[in-house]
Parts: sequence; structure tokens; C-alpha cells
Amino acid sequence: MRHLPANIYLRSPGPSMKVSFVLSIRAGRRVMETRIFVMRHGQTYANAEGRFAGRTAEPLTPEGEAQAAQVGKYLAAEDLSAIYVSPLHRTRRTAEILAENLRRRPPIYEAPGFLEISIPPWEGRTKAELRADPAMQYEVWSQKPHRFYLPGCETLAEVYGRAVRALEDLFHQEEGRALLVVTHMVVVRVLLLHYLEKPLSFYRRVPVPNALPVCFRRRGLEVALEVPYGEGPEAEEMRRFLKGEA
Repeated sequence: MRHLPANIYLRSPGPSMKVSFVLSIRAGRRVMETRIFVMRHGQTYANAEGRFAGRTAEPLTPEGEAQAAQVGKYLAAEDLSAIYVSPLHRTRRTAEILAENLRRRPPIYEAPGFLEISIPPWEGRTKAELRADPAMQYEVWSQKPHRFYLPGCETLAEVYGRAVRALEDLFHQEEGRALLVVTHMVVVRVLLLHYLEKPLSFYRRVPVPNALPVCFRRRGLEVALEVPYGEGPEAEEMRRFLKGEA
């Protein structure tokens, strides 16, 4: 497993990026399309049991392994240049199974910017257990996650910042290529909100099933979102959400 340095990021699109983009056009550099598929890992035992896994070494269920294999079959025609994963067991395992089903196995890199949100006191506990302990602030997380704060833990805004920086870095480093990012529900949600230009208060409105790749397609400064693969109600729900219909 290769590692992506945690401190190499590019900021979100802004005035400085626009200037750079204009200069590249004037210099005659071709602007290429970059496609990054972003997905949550396959189902874990914690998912099935309603537990918060956090940053523990949570394994995939047989269903989660089957989900990963199916995504590999979906993406077999994409000729992925690389797979970037959150450095946790469930994301690495999802990527490994998925890669076995591709026509060509790409390198897999660990990217700390895509890690699960850090809330150590919650790890291994169920929603019911967290709700029963007011000190855990689970009701705030459930109702107004953008206002969640627990000492020693990450906030949603902090996850948003590092995740967007990590994805922007990939757009910059891997221009013109097709990539896959395997990460977590919180990260997928904040990335979708960012590129859809929605506030973090919309967090609970974002559907994120296990193992459904969303394509972030960038050309120049424009980013389009789509779900080119996947069947069933969960995939259709995501498509409706991206169209603003959900």
C-alpha cells in the first residue's frame, strides 16, 4: 500500500485558481477532463448492527465484499489510473476486492484527507447507547450536525475542509485521468455538498449508500456530478438528489 503525503493539498477553486486557469489557456495548454469516482466502502458489520465504527479496524460483511466486487465490474471499462483510500481496513479491503475485478489493476494509495470523522468516544457504540448519554452530544449530531462539537473530536466543518482539499489536490495532480476514491459516508456527504454549493446544514439530506460510485467530472473550473453505474432504489435516490429532485 502506497501513501499519499497528508500535507499536500490544493485549495478549493477560487480567484488564484481562476488566474492560473486563464494563464494556462493563454499559454496554449490543453484543458483535459478529469474523472474521480468517489464512493463509500462496502457494508461492514458495524453498518449492519447500527454501531459507529469510527477509525477502528472494522471488517466488511460478505454483502460488503460482494458490493465491492460488483463496483469493480462496473468500473472495468474506466481504465482507472489509481485508487485512493482512507487508511482504514474497510476502505482498503473494498479497494482490493474491487481492483481484482478490473481489467487492469491500478496502484492503491492511502490518502489521510479522506479518513473517517474522528469521534473516539463513539467508537463501537450503537445509536441507542449514544442517545442515552447526553454528554456524547448525539442528539445535536442527529438534528444539527453542522453545530456538533465534542472536545477532542472533529467537527463537520473540519472534515469538510480536509476532504475538499484532498479531492482538489487529486484534480490538480491527476489531471486528465480517471481515479477512484474509497472513503466514508461523512466524507462523501460533505464533498457532495461542496460541489453542489449547498450548506453543511443540508448534511442529513444527502443519501449515501454503501459502494455507490459518484463521478466528479471536472473540465477547467466546471465540476459535474453523476451516477453512471448502479441499479435499484438507492442508486435512483442518489440520481434524484443530484438533479435536485429529492
